[in-house]
Amino acid sequence: MTPQWKSDWPEARQRIQDWWNGKGFVVGTWGGVALSKPHADLPRPQPPISLEQQWTDIPWRVRQSRLQAAWTDWPLETLPVADPWFGPGSLALYLGSQPGWEAETVWYKPCVTDPDTHPPFCLDPNNHWWKTQIALIEGMIAQAHGDYFVGCPDMVEHWDILGSLRDTQTLLMDMIERPEWVMRRIDQINLAWCQAYDVIYEILRKQDGMFGWFRTWAPGKVAKLQCDGSSMFSPEMFREFVQPALSMQCQWLDYSLYHLDGSQCLCHLDALLEIEALNAIEWTPDPRVPTGGSPHWYDLYRRILKAGKRVQVLGARANEIEPLLDAVGGDGINFLCVYGSEAESDAVQCVVEKLRC
Repeated sequence: MTPQWKSDWPEARQRIQDWWNGKGFVVGTWGGVALSKPHADLPRPQPPISLEQQWTDIPWRVRQSRLQAAWTDWPLETLPVADPWFGPGSLALYLGSQPGWEAETVWYKPCVTDPDTHPPFCLDPNNHWWKTQIALIEGMIAQAHGDYFVGCPDMVEHWDILGSLRDTQTLLMDMIERPEWVMRRIDQINLAWCQAYDVIYEILRKQDGMFGWFRTWAPGKVAKLQCDGSSMFSPEMFREFVQPALSMQCQWLDYSLYHLDGSQCLCHLDALLEIEALNAIEWTPDPRVPTGGSPHWYDLYRRILKAGKRVQVLGARANEIEPLLDAVGGDGINFLCVYGSEAESDAVQCVVEKLRC
């Protein structure tokens, strides 16, 4: 299927597939570029009147998804997708947490007060937020009319979800005081994640493959994986509590991208590179260090590539693309740019056209 509002999708699709295979580079952006004239005669989207409408008014969100897409351009390999998400880590909602809505994110309220008596985590098909999630996805697909795609929500997995359900600080103590309980609960969360993913995959793949978070696409099962909480514990604890569950996910998926978030998590890179089934690593620098396109990270990218993984570079500017490719090689790099303006988008496209001519 070629979406009507991105006619060059077949070419972009092939370049992304080549990138997964370690050939060439791709250049996209997170949410596209605002258009001065829409794809169709539709008004501009309006801001929500409340947090409840922004997150929970499904008919409003479905309408807004089409309005937003109508006013968005998706240059180069930017995925033409609308996002049916309930914040980063919505699997916690499906497993018993309640949301704390904010304008830019969602917090998930802990629900495990007694670890010994709390029932096993499982995906309940009658869970309110799970049913709402599926309704939102299906509504967005129906509203898209084949003009663009709908992506997968950012469910997140294992340790980070357990941190939401239990409370992060409490979970850190649990790792010392009741490690077997932590491992057992992580296994339950991973099973629920796979079950939820399978349901969503069967809905989304009919569009044209699967559209995961961090603007990933693949012809099979693909997902962004993470453990942001690992910034607070040692490489030894990462190997004990995270690496097994993460390895299982990578083996279960067809394509996997790990979100390595912040300098405090770099100590876990060796453990990540040990996971043979992990395909790619995305690097998110924290605000105190140079941005992703900086020469400061060239050795990091070389190290990941040398291990047989692909790299996703977050936030590179137009003038950083060619030097980075010259320094680390032209194969296996995925640039996820952040455009501050239409002019910056045009500058990136000019650089890419020059490199590909």
